[in-house]
Amino acid sequence: MSSSAVPRADGRGRADGTGFVLGVDVGNSKTLVVAADRDGRVVGVASGPGVASGLGDLDAMLDPLLDLAERASGARSGFDAACLAIAGIDLPAQEEAMSQRAADAGLADRLSVLNDTFALLRTVPGDRGDGVAVVAGAGINCVGVRGDVHVRYHAMGVVSGDWGGGGDLGRQALALACRAEDGRGAQTLLAQRVPQHFGLDRPLQVTEEIMFGRLSEHRLVELARVALETAAAGDAVAQTLIGRVAAEVVTFIETTRRRLDWHDGLGPLPVLLGGGLLQSGNEFLLESIREPYADGDRATISVATVPPVIGSLLLAYDLLDGDAPDAARLAAQVAGALAAS
Repeated sequence: MSSSAVPRADGRGRADGTGFVLGVDVGNSKTLVVAADRDGRVVGVASGPGVASGLGDLDAMLDPLLDLAERASGARSGFDAACLAIAGIDLPAQEEAMSQRAADAGLADRLSVLNDTFALLRTVPGDRGDGVAVVAGAGINCVGVRGDVHVRYHAMGVVSGDWGGGGDLGRQALALACRAEDGRGAQTLLAQRVPQHFGLDRPLQVTEEIMFGRLSEHRLVELARVALETAAAGDAVAQTLIGRVAAEVVTFIETTRRRLDWHDGLGPLPVLLGGGLLQSGNEFLLESIREPYADGDRATISVATVPPVIGSLLLAYDLLDGDAPDAARLAAQVAGALAAS
């Protein structure tokens, strides 16, 4: 597993991670590991590609994470606290299985394993991350926290009722472009922009390239950005499609609010949006999500500015006695370390 790392300032390795706190964020495309001391000073950062997660070979998933921990800190076990926030870990059974593997490896005295959306939520300013986080990247997921009450979803895609990630959006953009070409659907700029993205002339050529194995269907996630840009250009078909994504996000927010029993007496519900789609800066999408909450009474909608690995690090600090460091200060240190690498 290739990675880049920021060496420790003192240049020395360690036999174990005593005195260090570890935050791990495993996404679909990349993994980021940050080690810091008990006072909130970042001592190392290591990055690598994403790691396949789920109920497969957990040892094969854990070993690369331990390698990155060692690159970041000089140690692969014995940390005071660690949090592994992993995309695709959506069920308690998955968390328990991975926690057992990490405990067997002696990773940390205090350990937490959870879905990466919880790490994003922990970056919400306030009382340790109460509120709702929605992530729309390749897929879509949502979690909610109110004290000891946690709300989560299976997030297995269409089989568990989920729609709205980049993969879903890309496939639907191609479908709409194809329907425009063969006459079953309304005319749309997607009919030109979708094939152009792959250097082709017509939407149905894209399907032919997939059929004959010359184009991976996984690349359709790239069309999510095409759909966003086409909606921003005023195309009605693309705007309807992006509006559907926004509606799914709002449905997540409202359902999670109800399941948390977040009544009006608690004030506006803090909502944090993350992931490639929601952090794309596309104002058509963001305004469509914010519109139902324009009065600010029911919810405050924010877009994440702090990387999820900071939330993972904060969750690790939460396992210890005392207050966690400031998120913005940690983020600035991590950004500086990555820039120097």
